[in-house]
Amino acid sequence: MRDNLICDVVTLASGQWLNILNNLCGEIHYKKAQPCPSCGGHDRYTFDDLEGRGTYVCRGCGSGDGLSLVAKVHSVNAREAALLVAPYVGLSVGHKVDTAAIELSKRKAEQAKSQGAAKLAAKRMRAATRALAIVRTCIPALASNIYLNAKQVQSFGTYELTQKVHLYGDYIMNKGSLVVPIFNPTLSGLQFVQPNSEKHILAGSKVKGGFYPLSGKDSNQIYIGEGFATCAAVAECLPSALVLCAFSAGNLINVALAIRSNRPKVDIIIIADNDESGTGEREAIKAALAVNGSYILPPASEVA
Repeated sequence: MRDNLICDVVTLASGQWLNILNNLCGEIHYKKAQPCPSCGGHDRYTFDDLEGRGTYVCRGCGSGDGLSLVAKVHSVNAREAALLVAPYVGLSVGHKVDTAAIELSKRKAEQAKSQGAAKLAAKRMRAATRALAIVRTCIPALASNIYLNAKQVQSFGTYELTQKVHLYGDYIMNKGSLVVPIFNPTLSGLQFVQPNSEKHILAGSKVKGGFYPLSGKDSNQIYIGEGFATCAAVAECLPSALVLCAFSAGNLINVALAIRSNRPKVDIIIIADNDESGTGEREAIKAALAVNGSYILPPASEVA
């Protein structure tokens, strides 16, 4: 094969990784929590196939693309993994590469990327429109809200559902659920929190980089945490600080980097959730290192 075997294989495999991986790595499902083909577990692995590259995320062995998964599963290097994938994309060892097929695959991949971006933008717009419509039917949340009362925190401008909301399929968010807006930077979606603490995001919401500010104040000291209750507890203890809810551990770094790019001299403190999996602390450390170069993480186990 040519020296650029890896590049050719990756180009031709674009959009075909689910079939390829099911042949080389065992049964894999699209966007479903499942055992990792490489390190096992129960639900640590998710195949999301971003831009048709066969991408995945695993809490055990990390993330990567289709070729890297083949390499992991078969304990080989990237070139050897490409040799395993080659027959599934029409390449044969020792034969001339069909350059026309390569170019056609590139064009298809670019077209699919463009179409995907347009579909995603439309989905985001629909979510933002629906979010605004839902908020208009809500009432301001009070400390007597079942969830807020259980957590013993204030509402900080959040809302409460006055009627049931159908999220997807037959799933319903009940009246009385807490509604936390997601700004990115304008209203881009909603998080719903049931009285039993079960959380759901409005489908289509742009969560990456999204946040909810627990006050309208400006401050040179900004705290960023995962869940609303944790952030609310911190905001009550530190009334002079600005506290931002990032909604998930993985989004801490996105919010922190956005703040740092706009406020290069502000103090950014990451609030780490002390969960059993250690995910909260790992992601908080990653965010703190990205924006500060070091980390001192106040655990949130007492306030979550």
